[in-house]
Amino acid sequence: MSRRQRVERAAMGSDPYKTAIIKSMREFSHSHDPYSVFSDFVEICALAISNRVDSTQFEPREKRYLEIVGKYKPEEVQRFAAMFAQLQLCYRSRVDAIGDPGGTWVPDSGLGDVLGELFMALELGNDRAGQFFTPFSVSLLMAMMTVGDGADVREKGFVTLQEPACGSAGMVVATAQAMHQAGLNYPETLHATCVDIDPRCVHMAYVQLSLLGIPAVVVHGNALSLEVWGVWYTPAHVLVGWNRKLRRCREAETDAALRRRQQDEAQTPRPVMPDLPISSAPQPTLAACLEHPEVVCEEDDGDVAVAVRSEGGLHAAGTCESVVDLFDQLTENARAVQRETTIFDRIGQMTLF
Repeated sequence: MSRRQRVERAAMGSDPYKTAIIKSMREFSHSHDPYSVFSDFVEICALAISNRVDSTQFEPREKRYLEIVGKYKPEEVQRFAAMFAQLQLCYRSRVDAIGDPGGTWVPDSGLGDVLGELFMALELGNDRAGQFFTPFSVSLLMAMMTVGDGADVREKGFVTLQEPACGSAGMVVATAQAMHQAGLNYPETLHATCVDIDPRCVHMAYVQLSLLGIPAVVVHGNALSLEVWGVWYTPAHVLVGWNRKLRRCREAETDAALRRRQQDEAQTPRPVMPDLPISSAPQPTLAACLEHPEVVCEEDDGDVAVAVRSEGGLHAAGTCESVVDLFDQLTENARAVQRETTIFDRIGQMTLF
Protein backbone atom coordinates (compact mmCIF):
# COMPACT_ATOMS: atom_id res chain seq x y z
CA MET A 1 0.00 0.00 0.00
CA SER A 2 1.41 3.39 -1.01
CA ARG A 3 1.79 6.34 1.37
CA ARG A 4 -1.00 8.22 -0.37
CA GLN A 5 -3.38 5.28 0.00
CA ARG A 6 -2.56 5.03 3.71
CA VAL A 7 -3.26 8.74 4.20
CA GLU A 8 -6.55 8.51 2.31
CA ARG A 9 -7.66 5.46 4.26
CA ALA A 10 -6.88 7.23 7.55
CA ALA A 11 -8.94 10.23 6.41
CA MET A 12 -11.87 8.04 5.44
CA GLY A 13 -12.05 6.33 8.81
CA SER A 14 -15.53 4.90 9.27
CA ASP A 15 -17.24 7.81 7.50
CA PRO A 16 -18.95 6.50 4.33
CA TYR A 17 -19.55 10.00 3.00
CA LYS A 18 -15.87 11.00 3.09
CA THR A 19 -15.05 7.66 1.47
CA ALA A 20 -17.48 8.40 -1.38
CA ILE A 21 -16.00 11.87 -1.95
CA ILE A 22 -12.43 10.57 -2.11
CA LYS A 23 -13.44 7.82 -4.54
CA SER A 24 -15.14 10.39 -6.77
CA MET A 25 -12.04 12.56 -6.67
CA ARG A 26 -9.97 9.60 -7.89
CA GLU A 27 -12.22 9.25 -10.93
CA PHE A 28 -11.25 12.76 -12.05
CA SER A 29 -7.51 12.11 -11.87
CA HIS A 30 -7.33 10.52 -15.32
CA SER A 31 -8.31 13.69 -17.19
CA HIS A 32 -7.90 16.59 -14.74
CA ASP A 33 -5.39 17.81 -12.18
CA PRO A 34 -6.61 16.83 -8.65
CA TYR A 35 -5.69 20.26 -7.28
CA SER A 36 -7.85 22.02 -9.89
CA VAL A 37 -10.69 19.53 -9.43
CA PHE A 38 -10.82 20.08 -5.67
CA SER A 39 -10.61 23.87 -6.08
CA ASP A 40 -13.42 23.86 -8.65
CA PHE A 41 -15.52 21.56 -6.47
CA VAL A 42 -15.43 23.76 -3.37
CA GLU A 43 -15.97 26.90 -5.45
CA ILE A 44 -19.07 25.65 -7.26
CA CYS A 45 -20.44 24.44 -3.91
CA ALA A 46 -19.87 27.91 -2.46
CA LEU A 47 -21.45 29.57 -5.50
CA ALA A 48 -24.50 27.29 -5.33
CA ILE A 49 -25.07 28.11 -1.65
CA SER A 50 -24.44 31.84 -2.02
CA ASN A 51 -26.86 32.20 -4.91
CA ARG A 52 -29.68 30.89 -2.71
CA VAL A 53 -29.31 33.62 -0.07
CA ASP A 54 -27.37 36.55 -1.58
CA SER A 55 -29.34 38.04 -4.47
CA THR A 56 -27.10 41.11 -4.68
CA GLN A 57 -24.22 39.04 -6.04
CA PHE A 58 -26.26 36.50 -7.99
CA GLU A 59 -25.40 37.49 -11.56
CA PRO A 60 -21.57 37.57 -11.33
CA ARG A 61 -21.51 34.38 -9.27
CA GLU A 62 -23.89 32.57 -11.60
CA LYS A 63 -21.64 33.59 -14.48
CA ARG A 64 -18.63 32.21 -12.61
CA TYR A 65 -20.50 28.95 -11.90
CA LEU A 66 -21.26 28.42 -15.58
CA GLU A 67 -17.66 29.23 -16.45
CA ILE A 68 -16.36 26.48 -14.15
CA VAL A 69 -18.78 23.73 -15.12
CA GLY A 70 -18.14 24.54 -18.77
CA LYS A 71 -14.68 22.96 -18.42
CA TYR A 72 -16.15 19.54 -17.57
CA LYS A 73 -18.20 16.92 -19.35
CA PRO A 74 -21.87 16.48 -18.35
CA GLU A 75 -21.13 13.24 -16.48
CA GLU A 76 -18.34 14.99 -14.57
CA VAL A 77 -20.68 17.81 -13.58
CA GLN A 78 -23.08 15.17 -12.26
CA ARG A 79 -20.19 13.72 -10.28
CA PHE A 80 -19.64 17.14 -8.67
CA ALA A 81 -23.33 17.22 -7.72
CA ALA A 82 -23.04 13.76 -6.15
CA MET A 83 -19.96 14.84 -4.18
CA PHE A 84 -21.82 17.91 -2.88
CA ALA A 85 -24.73 15.71 -1.81
CA GLN A 86 -22.32 13.41 0.06
CA LEU A 87 -20.79 16.42 1.81
CA GLN A 88 -24.21 17.66 2.91
CA LEU A 89 -25.14 14.21 4.23
CA CYS A 90 -21.81 14.00 6.04
CA TYR A 91 -22.47 17.19 7.99
CA ARG A 92 -26.13 16.41 8.58
CA SER A 93 -25.14 13.11 10.18
CA ARG A 94 -22.56 14.85 12.38
CA VAL A 95 -24.97 17.53 13.54
CA ASP A 96 -27.53 14.85 14.39
CA ALA A 97 -24.87 12.80 16.23
CA ILE A 98 -23.88 15.57 18.68
CA GLY A 99 -27.49 15.85 19.86
CA ASP A 100 -28.99 18.78 21.72
CA PRO A 101 -26.84 21.54 23.25
CA GLY A 102 -25.30 20.50 26.54
CA GLY A 103 -25.48 16.77 25.82
CA THR A 104 -23.26 14.58 27.94
CA TRP A 105 -21.89 12.52 25.06
CA VAL A 106 -20.33 13.68 21.80
CA PRO A 107 -18.78 11.28 19.26
CA ASP A 108 -15.02 11.50 18.79
CA SER A 109 -15.36 12.90 15.28
CA GLY A 110 -17.64 15.69 16.47
CA LEU A 111 -18.48 18.24 13.80
CA GLY A 112 -15.00 17.98 12.36
CA ASP A 113 -13.08 19.82 9.67
CA VAL A 114 -14.16 17.55 6.83
CA LEU A 115 -12.87 19.60 3.89
CA GLY A 116 -9.57 20.33 5.64
CA GLU A 117 -9.08 16.61 6.30
CA LEU A 118 -9.92 15.76 2.69
CA PHE A 119 -7.54 18.42 1.43
CA MET A 120 -4.66 17.01 3.47
CA ALA A 121 -5.58 13.40 2.63
CA LEU A 122 -5.40 14.20 -1.07
CA GLU A 123 -1.98 15.81 -0.45
CA LEU A 124 -2.96 19.10 -2.05
CA GLY A 125 -1.27 21.36 0.51
CA ASN A 126 1.54 23.75 -0.37
CA ASP A 127 4.39 22.77 1.95
CA ARG A 128 6.66 25.51 0.63
CA ALA A 129 4.11 28.15 1.62
CA GLY A 130 3.64 26.53 5.04
CA GLN A 131 0.06 25.64 4.20
CA PHE A 132 -1.52 22.96 6.36
CA PHE A 133 -4.71 22.50 8.33
CA THR A 134 -4.58 22.09 12.10
CA PRO A 135 -5.93 18.73 13.31
CA PHE A 136 -9.49 19.21 14.55
CA SER A 137 -8.71 17.61 17.91
CA VAL A 138 -6.14 20.36 18.60
CA SER A 139 -8.55 23.10 17.53
CA LEU A 140 -11.30 21.63 19.71
CA LEU A 141 -9.02 21.50 22.77
CA MET A 142 -8.13 25.18 22.33
CA ALA A 143 -11.78 26.12 21.81
CA MET A 144 -12.94 24.24 24.93
CA MET A 145 -10.29 25.99 27.02
CA THR A 146 -11.52 29.36 25.71
CA VAL A 147 -15.28 28.76 25.96
CA GLY A 148 -15.21 26.93 29.30
CA ASP A 149 -18.70 26.49 30.73
CA GLY A 150 -20.08 29.30 28.56
CA ALA A 151 -20.84 31.65 31.47
CA ASP A 152 -19.18 34.65 29.79
CA VAL A 153 -21.15 34.05 26.59
CA ARG A 154 -24.44 33.84 28.49
CA GLU A 155 -23.64 37.11 30.27
CA LYS A 156 -22.90 38.95 27.01
CA GLY A 157 -25.65 37.31 24.97
CA PHE A 158 -23.37 36.38 22.08
CA VAL A 159 -19.73 36.48 21.06
CA THR A 160 -17.95 37.36 17.84
CA LEU A 161 -14.96 35.43 16.56
CA GLN A 162 -12.39 36.95 14.20
CA GLU A 163 -10.08 34.76 12.12
CA PRO A 164 -7.48 36.70 10.05
CA ALA A 165 -6.13 33.54 8.35
CA CYS A 166 -9.02 31.11 8.63
CA GLY A 167 -7.97 28.29 6.27
CA SER A 168 -10.94 25.95 6.10
CA ALA A 169 -12.43 27.52 9.29
CA GLY A 170 -11.61 24.50 11.43
CA MET A 171 -11.09 26.73 14.48
CA VAL A 172 -14.52 28.30 14.02
CA VAL A 173 -16.13 24.87 13.71
CA ALA A 174 -14.32 23.74 16.87
CA THR A 175 -15.56 26.84 18.73
CA ALA A 176 -19.12 26.11 17.63
CA GLN A 177 -18.82 22.56 18.95
CA ALA A 178 -17.31 23.75 22.25
CA MET A 179 -20.21 26.17 22.70
CA HIS A 180 -22.68 23.39 21.84
CA GLN A 181 -21.12 21.14 24.48
CA ALA A 182 -21.41 24.02 26.98
CA GLY A 183 -25.16 24.12 26.38
CA LEU A 184 -25.20 27.11 24.00
CA ASN A 185 -27.10 27.27 20.73
CA TYR A 186 -24.27 28.48 18.48
CA PRO A 187 -26.42 29.79 15.57
CA GLU A 188 -27.77 32.43 17.98
CA THR A 189 -24.72 33.01 20.20
CA LEU A 190 -21.72 32.87 17.85
CA HIS A 191 -20.83 35.00 14.85
CA ALA A 192 -17.55 34.62 12.97
CA THR A 193 -15.70 36.90 10.58
CA CYS A 194 -13.19 34.83 8.61
CA VAL A 195 -10.51 36.19 6.28
CA ASP A 196 -8.07 34.40 4.01
CA ILE A 197 -5.92 35.44 1.09
CA ASP A 198 -6.33 32.07 -0.66
CA PRO A 199 -9.64 31.89 -2.58
CA ARG A 200 -9.75 28.10 -2.23
CA CYS A 201 -9.63 28.43 1.57
CA VAL A 202 -12.36 31.07 1.42
CA HIS A 203 -14.62 28.67 -0.49
CA MET A 204 -13.81 25.77 1.85
CA ALA A 205 -14.56 27.88 4.93
CA TYR A 206 -17.79 29.22 3.45
CA VAL A 207 -19.10 25.79 2.47
CA GLN A 208 -18.34 24.22 5.86
CA LEU A 209 -19.78 27.07 7.92
CA SER A 210 -22.86 27.19 5.70
CA LEU A 211 -23.59 23.46 5.97
CA LEU A 212 -23.13 23.56 9.75
CA GLY A 213 -25.45 26.53 10.20
CA ILE A 214 -22.76 28.81 11.64
CA PRO A 215 -23.42 32.54 11.14
CA ALA A 216 -20.38 34.06 9.47
CA VAL A 217 -19.01 36.56 7.00
CA VAL A 218 -16.21 34.95 4.99
CA VAL A 219 -13.91 37.43 3.28
CA HIS A 220 -11.44 36.94 0.46
CA GLY A 221 -8.91 39.53 1.50
CA ASN A 222 -5.50 40.38 2.92
CA ALA A 223 -5.53 40.93 6.68
CA LEU A 224 -2.24 42.86 6.50
CA SER A 225 -2.89 45.26 3.61
CA LEU A 226 -6.65 45.51 4.44
CA GLU A 227 -7.56 44.69 0.83
CA VAL A 228 -10.98 43.07 0.33
CA TRP A 229 -11.80 41.28 -2.94
CA GLY A 230 -14.95 39.36 -2.10
CA VAL A 231 -17.45 38.83 0.71
CA TRP A 232 -19.57 35.72 1.34
CA TYR A 233 -22.49 35.60 3.80
CA THR A 234 -23.51 32.23 5.19
CA PRO A 235 -27.23 31.35 5.18
CA ALA A 236 -27.33 31.47 9.00
CA HIS A 237 -25.96 35.02 8.93
CA VAL A 238 -28.83 36.08 6.68
CA LEU A 239 -31.69 33.97 8.04
CA VAL A 240 -31.01 34.44 11.77
CA GLY A 241 -30.78 38.22 11.32
CA TRP A 242 -27.19 38.68 12.40
CA ASN A 243 -26.73 41.83 10.35
CA ARG A 244 -29.33 43.56 12.51
CA LYS A 245 -27.86 42.18 15.74
CA LEU A 246 -24.36 43.32 14.83
CA ARG A 247 -25.56 46.77 13.81
CA ARG A 248 -27.34 47.23 17.13
CA CYS A 249 -24.22 46.05 18.94
CA ARG A 250 -22.00 48.52 17.05
CA GLU A 251 -24.42 51.38 17.76
CA ALA A 252 -24.50 50.51 21.46
CA GLU A 253 -20.71 50.38 21.63
CA THR A 254 -20.42 53.74 19.85
CA ASP A 255 -22.94 55.37 22.20
CA ALA A 256 -21.17 53.94 25.25
CA ALA A 257 -17.78 55.19 24.02
CA LEU A 258 -19.25 58.65 23.39
CA ARG A 259 -20.77 58.79 26.89
CA ARG A 260 -17.46 57.74 28.47
CA ARG A 261 -15.63 60.43 26.54
CA GLN A 262 -18.14 63.09 27.57
CA GLN A 263 -17.83 62.03 31.20
CA ASP A 264 -14.04 62.14 31.02
CA GLU A 265 -14.13 65.61 29.45
CA ALA A 266 -16.55 66.85 32.11
CA GLN A 267 -14.34 65.54 34.93
CA THR A 268 -11.06 66.80 33.46
CA PRO A 269 -10.38 70.48 34.25
CA ARG A 270 -9.26 72.57 31.30
CA PRO A 271 -5.76 73.97 31.77
CA VAL A 272 -5.52 77.74 32.07
CA MET A 273 -3.12 79.27 29.59
CA PRO A 274 -0.83 81.90 31.18
CA ASP A 275 -0.84 85.43 29.83
CA LEU A 276 2.13 85.92 27.52
CA PRO A 277 3.73 89.19 26.58
CA ILE A 278 2.68 90.45 23.21
CA SER A 279 5.54 90.97 20.82
CA SER A 280 5.54 94.06 18.69
CA ALA A 281 7.28 92.20 15.85
CA PRO A 282 5.07 91.48 12.81
CA GLN A 283 3.65 87.95 12.77
CA PRO A 284 3.86 85.71 9.66
CA THR A 285 0.68 85.18 7.69
CA LEU A 286 -1.03 81.83 7.09
CA ALA A 287 0.09 81.93 3.44
CA ALA A 288 3.69 82.11 4.66
CA CYS A 289 2.99 79.16 6.97
CA LEU A 290 1.90 77.09 4.00
CA GLU A 291 4.78 78.17 1.82
CA HIS A 292 7.58 77.70 4.33
CA PRO A 293 7.75 74.57 6.54
CA GLU A 294 9.62 76.38 9.25
CA VAL A 295 6.69 78.74 9.81
CA VAL A 296 4.10 77.09 12.03
CA CYS A 297 1.44 79.58 13.07
CA GLU A 298 0.11 83.09 13.19
CA GLU A 299 -1.91 84.89 15.85
CA ASP A 300 -4.84 86.96 14.68
CA ASP A 301 -7.42 88.42 17.07
CA GLY A 302 -6.70 85.76 19.66
CA ASP A 303 -7.20 82.80 17.30
CA VAL A 304 -4.50 80.28 16.40
CA ALA A 305 -4.02 79.19 12.78
CA VAL A 306 -1.72 76.26 12.22
CA ALA A 307 -0.13 74.70 9.15
CA VAL A 308 0.17 70.93 9.44
CA ARG A 309 2.43 68.70 7.37
CA SER A 310 0.72 65.64 5.83
CA GLU A 311 1.49 63.13 3.08
CA GLY A 312 0.30 65.60 0.47
CA GLY A 313 2.33 68.52 1.86
CA LEU A 314 1.36 71.37 4.20
CA HIS A 315 -2.24 72.36 4.71
CA ALA A 316 -4.17 74.53 7.12
CA ALA A 317 -5.52 72.63 10.11
CA GLY A 318 -8.04 75.33 10.93
CA THR A 319 -8.47 78.19 13.38
CA CYS A 320 -9.01 77.48 17.07
CA GLU A 321 -9.71 79.58 20.13
CA SER A 322 -6.67 78.25 22.01
CA VAL A 323 -3.82 75.80 21.81
CA VAL A 324 -5.92 73.41 23.93
CA ASP A 325 -8.73 73.48 21.34
CA LEU A 326 -6.17 72.96 18.63
CA PHE A 327 -4.75 69.90 20.41
CA ASP A 328 -8.23 68.43 20.86
CA GLN A 329 -9.02 68.99 17.18
CA LEU A 330 -5.82 67.39 15.93
CA THR A 331 -6.20 64.46 18.33
CA GLU A 332 -9.74 63.81 17.11
CA ASN A 333 -8.58 63.97 13.49
CA ALA A 334 -5.85 61.43 14.25
CA ARG A 335 -8.37 59.13 15.89
CA ALA A 336 -10.62 59.33 12.83
CA VAL A 337 -7.74 58.38 10.55
CA GLN A 338 -6.55 55.55 12.79
CA ARG A 339 -10.00 54.16 13.60
CA GLU A 340 -9.84 51.62 10.77
CA THR A 341 -6.81 49.71 12.03
CA THR A 342 -7.62 46.13 10.99
CA ILE A 343 -9.44 44.39 8.19
CA PHE A 344 -12.22 43.58 10.68
CA ASP A 345 -12.78 47.31 11.25
CA ARG A 346 -13.08 47.75 7.49
CA ILE A 347 -15.52 44.85 7.19
CA GLY A 348 -17.54 46.25 10.09
CA GLN A 349 -17.98 49.52 8.19
CA MET A 350 -19.20 47.77 5.02
CA THR A 351 -22.89 47.68 4.22
CA LEU A 352 -24.35 44.25 5.01
CA PHE A 353 -27.64 43.63 3.21
